[in-house]
Amino acid sequence: MQPQRHLWQKKKGSTSSGPSTKPSQLTMTLFPTKFENGKIEYKIRYKGRSRPFSRAKALVTSEQSRDPTKLKELLSQVLTITLDGGTSSTNA
Repeated sequence: MQPQRHLWQKKKGSTSSGPSTKPSQLTMTLFPTKFENGKIEYKIRYKGRSRPFSRAKALVTSEQSRDPTKLKELLSQVLTITLDGGTSSTNA
């Protein structure tokens, strides 16, 4: 007959280090595809679980759209956004 185990006793082989899963981190990378009607359209690639959309558009100020150098710079930048536990960081 086995002795009765109380709720407060640990099961054999269990650890007290807590859950071993770390929060999932979502990274979105935005690749500029075209400039049209004062907006840059981006194709989005994800690393992580969520995939809510595949494209996004960003408004460009009239000052930026009139300056060919600034517009070319905006269209050449790949943006990376990392979401981690309710916070975000952006790398250009």
